[in-house]
Formats: sequence, structure tokens, C-alpha cells
Amino acid sequence: MPKVKKYILTGVILGSIAAVAGGLIALTNFITEQKILQNEENKLNEGIKEIFGNNIKVKRAKDATLVKRYTYIVQFFEVSSNKNEFLGYAFKSEGSNMYGKISLISGFDSLTKGFKGLSLIKNEQTYASTLVENYIEPLNSNDRELEDVSCGATYGAKLVRDMVNEASALANKLWK
Repeated sequence: MPKVKKYILTGVILGSIAAVAGGLIALTNFITEQKILQNEENKLNEGIKEIFGNNIKVKRAKDATLVKRYTYIVQFFEVSSNKNEFLGYAFKSEGSNMYGKISLISGFDSLTKGFKGLSLIKNEQTYASTLVENYIEPLNSNDRELEDVSCGATYGAKLVRDMVNEASALANKLWK
């Protein structure tokens, strides 16, 4: 009988510790959830400004159901100037490969109906700095073609290329 008491007491103590730990995790989540969401929204807006400039208005596209048909695109936005002149579209894409996750914004210009630039939101690739220095930055400065993925971080570049190509396909549908 004393062994049964010992097991019950041990179970109650461990259960109490688990309940308190779970409560602390829930409290932490409650306190930080809104701040995390606000930081993600700020990062998204800063990325769109990086592509289109500072004096812009960004609004979520009305037909958000279009993104369900795509592998990487999770959201898209209509970008206009402060004078309500339509500037283009911005697409938030997320993807991963064996080297890590990438989340980025692809911008497409309304005048040229073409690719305008990229902004990284999250780059957890193993060769993250190589990808940025040898592919993303040259791509944004028009020193590299989108399809030229040989950069020392080829798998990351292929993922970025596929994400941009998918966003380009949706942008071409939206231009029509």
C-alpha cells in the first residue's frame, strides 16, 4: 500500500508541474501573440516599401481565394501611390526545401507588367548569406537573370525562382 501512495503522490506532483508549465506557456502566448502578429505585419509592409518605395498604400487583394490554387503564394496585395495611382501587385510567398524555409515578397510593376523586385521576410536557408549576396541582391539590381540560379546556394535560388515564377503567373492572370 505505501508504494501505491508514492506513485499517486508522484503522479499528482508531476501533473501539477505540467499544469503550471502549461499555464505559463498559455499566459506567455496571450501576452506576446498580438506583438508577434504586429511585427509580422510591419515586416511585410517594410518589404513592400523596399520594392515600391515609401509613399505607397497597400491593401489586401479582394479575391484572396485565388492563392489556394498555388503552392507558394499565401497572400497578395494591391499597391498604389498616395495619390491612388495603381503601382502593381505584391505577393507573399512561403516555401521550404531540405536547406530551410524562405518567406519573401515579389513585386510586379503595373507599367511594365513585369518583375520589379524581391524582399526577404524570412531566410532560414543553410547558405542564407550566399543566397542573398549572390542571387537576391544581384536580381534586385538587375545584374542577374531570374533563371540563372547557379550562385553557390543553388537549391535556395531554385526555390526563390519557383516562388517568383508562380507569383508572375498569378500577376499575368490579374493583368488581364
